[in-house]
Amino acid sequence: MDSYKKIHLLSLELIPIINDLDDEPKQIILEHITDCEDCKKLYDSTENFNKSMPKQDYSENVDLKPLKKLVQFNNGLKLLLVTVRALILFYIVYSSFKYYGAESVTSLLEYFKSGIVIFYTPAAIFLLVFTFTFFNKKWVWISLVTDLVIILLLDKVVQLFL
Repeated sequence: MDSYKKIHLLSLELIPIINDLDDEPKQIILEHITDCEDCKKLYDSTENFNKSMPKQDYSENVDLKPLKKLVQFNNGLKLLLVTVRALILFYIVYSSFKYYGAESVTSLLEYFKSGIVIFYTPAAIFLLVFTFTFFNKKWVWISLVTDLVIILLLDKVVQLFL
């Protein structure tokens, strides 16, 4: 098979998608069209077809409403993550004051710090992995910063109130 026939066969295959081709193959096909009557007819019919197709107006911003149930599920998961963190913190504060409140303030703060390390830190790690898996980067950063503030600074905030 000579090179003309090869180019002819390839041109027949590529003419319908000529507008999507790179410049160099497009030029080769356009040069071939000038010499080949069959390819010129195919190219003209393709161009006529493209011109007859209605043009889509993309100037309007169309809001695509996401699936309502999926959004509700996503919001429910976010609420669950916040609730789990709040319940763990409530348990730590409650148990620190309930069981160790009669002793000195320093021992109360030590119990509070140990409760954060024992209960909150593993839960925070699990919840961060869960957040990383199911949510976007924004929620991961919000969760990470919140957990770090709680782990590192919450005992100092409680100490201010005692």
